[in-house]
Amino acid sequence: MNAPLPYRFDDPARAIAITQADLPAPWINYLSNGNLHAFVSQTGAGCLWWKSPINFRLTRYRGWTSPVDGPGFTLYIREPDGSAWCPTVHPTRLPLDSWEARHAPGRTTFTARRGDLSVELTLFIAPDTDTMVWDVALTNHGKTTRTVDLFGYVELVLLEWPHEPQWGYYTRNMFHTWYAPEAAAQLYLWHHQGHPRLADIPLVYFASTEEPASWSGDRQSFLGYNRGEDRPQALERNRCGNGSLWCGDPCAALQIQPTLAPDETKSLAFFLGCQPRAMGDFTAAKAALPGALDALRQPGWVAAQRAKLDAWWSEHFAAADFCLPDADLQRQISTWSPVNSVHAGRYSRSFSQFASGIRGFGYRDTAQDMLAQAARRPEWARAEFKRLLAHQFEDGHAVHTYFPEDKQAPWRTIHSDDHLWLPLLAHQLAAETGDRALFSENVPYLAADGMSAGPEATVWEHLIAATEFTESKLGAHGIPLTLHSDWNDCIGRFARKGKGQSVFAAQQYVLCLRLLIELATWLGDTAAAAKLQTRLTAQETALNTRCWDGEWWVRGFDDEGLPMGSKHRKHGQIWLNSQSWSVLSVVGSRQQHLSAMDAVHRILNTERGIKKIHPSFPTYPDDMDAFVGYSLGCAENGAIFCHANTWAVIAEALLGRADRAWQYFRQLVPHLALQRAGLDRYQGEPYAWASLVTGPENPRFGWANVTHVTGTAAWMDLAATQYLLGIRPELECLRIAPVLPADWPGFTATRRFRGCQLEIDVRRSHPGERPGLSLDGQPLHGDRVPATALDGKPAATVQLILPA
Repeated sequence: MNAPLPYRFDDPARAIAITQADLPAPWINYLSNGNLHAFVSQTGAGCLWWKSPINFRLTRYRGWTSPVDGPGFTLYIREPDGSAWCPTVHPTRLPLDSWEARHAPGRTTFTARRGDLSVELTLFIAPDTDTMVWDVALTNHGKTTRTVDLFGYVELVLLEWPHEPQWGYYTRNMFHTWYAPEAAAQLYLWHHQGHPRLADIPLVYFASTEEPASWSGDRQSFLGYNRGEDRPQALERNRCGNGSLWCGDPCAALQIQPTLAPDETKSLAFFLGCQPRAMGDFTAAKAALPGALDALRQPGWVAAQRAKLDAWWSEHFAAADFCLPDADLQRQISTWSPVNSVHAGRYSRSFSQFASGIRGFGYRDTAQDMLAQAARRPEWARAEFKRLLAHQFEDGHAVHTYFPEDKQAPWRTIHSDDHLWLPLLAHQLAAETGDRALFSENVPYLAADGMSAGPEATVWEHLIAATEFTESKLGAHGIPLTLHSDWNDCIGRFARKGKGQSVFAAQQYVLCLRLLIELATWLGDTAAAAKLQTRLTAQETALNTRCWDGEWWVRGFDDEGLPMGSKHRKHGQIWLNSQSWSVLSVVGSRQQHLSAMDAVHRILNTERGIKKIHPSFPTYPDDMDAFVGYSLGCAENGAIFCHANTWAVIAEALLGRADRAWQYFRQLVPHLALQRAGLDRYQGEPYAWASLVTGPENPRFGWANVTHVTGTAAWMDLAATQYLLGIRPELECLRIAPVLPADWPGFTATRRFRGCQLEIDVRRSHPGERPGLSLDGQPLHGDRVPATALDGKPAATVQLILPA
């Protein structure tokens, strides 16, 4: 009999309750107001940063070194006998009478009881100020009045995180911690003169609604020599130590001593945050701090900020929400995919319990992440789209990675795909908003130095420039050169001499050309449409005549012109992406699409997802010039690359094969995948999409790693809402074309489109009932709701009756 799972979902509250602290991996939640960010695990461990985790990391986090998942945001409760416990269980691990951790969008709550005292600790970041709130409720269930010793503690970091392992022995002499009586706060200022944004360095504070009994900014004084967070010396002596530092290892600690009558519940709060530009004008920042903290301490402020945070998320969900006959799928599609997509959009692939925070923003990554935000936060997607354009060079290619908050030079390796994600996002924005004016706005190119702004061009000219670059980099078979790589970062191994070509990039280019032709027609640019059509015809011809291997599409050609992804090769005979993207780009015949996707199901599919390639390549030391250093079944070398699986879901939906499309989707839904593989093997969160699941050629088959910060999130959101459930925006309409499992009677949805809130009802027909689409009871032609029919309507009802 299977052991009970250590969690339960609370779907009405859009939350998950975790009932076991010691899990195989940290299960994290992100907290953010867009400037100040944190992630926190089920044990209260995590990290806080402002703007960027590279140069404005405020607290320390151990991601990989044992014990993993620490330190974090620690609230100690000291008992009269000197023992101490935490509502997060860790780090003290003292047994509790009851405990639960609860992740909800933007906040995490820990509820615990030991003896006569219960504690509820909610962590969130205030929407209106750069403050992480520790909202605490204490209840005395005993029969006598008691004073509780509470200690709040965080370990601070040297801000410039990459410098810590290299230059920390010098830079740990370049900060100051002290207690400021006028603000009743423990303060921290980093003053390393080499910081790339020196004037923007913030003043970090730790404060409370209660008057502190003691404080400390000295980690060693608080913890004790050679001790960890599990048994701080400060709790033994019942005093923080009142230490300050001009060098060493910083922390922020406060002790408060609230008194509770019998059966009394008392609310209080700690505030961990920052005052910007302290090094730019320290006098002003220090002078403003007491008033700023007084505002946080006002009665009702914490509750108002919490309500405002919840309202942000409620509005986000209201843009597209679904009621489905399958609770597991409804939960993932309506709640956790939208949540995960926000996190991926905010953090790209940079920072999590897996990712170190060093990567910045991937160009292709952000372009794809914003596809999911076009429906729910079009203003955000629009702003990021224009920032992407500003990181495109005048010849049409783009940087590979950029660092918007760090004044750091972008990564400038030239890839065949980065710039080709721009037309997909442009089309998605246009389809969602109907905004033609966007395409005539001016945005600068990136100058040749890679840092400053170059000449301006319209958005439309930027998109055309992307096609010009690809046209200038075609190989011997008439398809795009691989260059450094395409979407598969390791494929460049086959193009070291500069002659390798990518079928995937060619298929992506075809889809871009189709979308740009639609846009050109919509914008009235007939000359551009004709030119783009000529290029489209040439690409289709090259793919159809050179790239079909008999049963599936090859993946590309190496420097010697030999096909990769061919049955004639020993390894990597079939690759997933060139099969799914033949359908997405509409390259080849329907018979070829069916054959290619049948090969995917026959050769690549497993009970835990679709492998990226088969067979995997040998690696070092068996092959000293290996395709990639990844072990068998890992990442690019035969893993279940979940991001790539999303395109297989879409491909099968476009082919109308509902059962297979939903099968591919279901087998990666985290909660279901965890149940199938088992907690100890899967390990990842049951609510966050994974980037990778280790493949069957590896003994750890089924291990989910790199969750949250993955392109899987946005594409699974699109796959489910726009292709499986079929509610897809187009330039002139909203298409309603679901592909449903045979046993589903239908579903309902709400969808915001062009300013109109739509109530959508999809069901199968009753005997004698005619299938069809209607708007407010009036029949429509085909499967499209014209955008013009919604003009001026704040709300409308759409019904689709499907054949029984």
